[in-house]
Amino acid sequence: MGNAKTQALREQISKLVDEYAAIALASQPFLPGLTVVPPSGKVVGAEELKKHGRSSLDGWLTTGRFNAEFEKKLAAFIGIKHLITVNSGSSANLVAFNTLTSPKLGERAIQKVMKS
Repeated sequence: MGNAKTQALREQISKLVDEYAAIALASQPFLPGLTVVPPSGKVVGAEELKKHGRSSLDGWLTTGRFNAEFEKKLAAFIGIKHLITVNSGSSANLVAFNTLTSPKLGERAIQKVMKS
């Protein structure tokens, strides 16, 4: 993407991200009472940071080419035909509930409970 100058800058940024990740994300010994334990358990490495940087440079601040690639690979990995990612667990719950209440499911769909 872009001309030779922007491509050279992208490559430079990528190398800087590798250098940053090697320092900032290096394993540290666990020291009880001192080491901060992250609440999310996320695992981010140099490759994820570089993809984030490339997405930002492309102007894709929401889903884009990396997300489409991820969805395709994840669907293949778990052996399904269609897959869509969402931005949060709350959104995932909304998508799941809408899916489970779809009229296309017929009798298998979640139904309203009628009070007697």
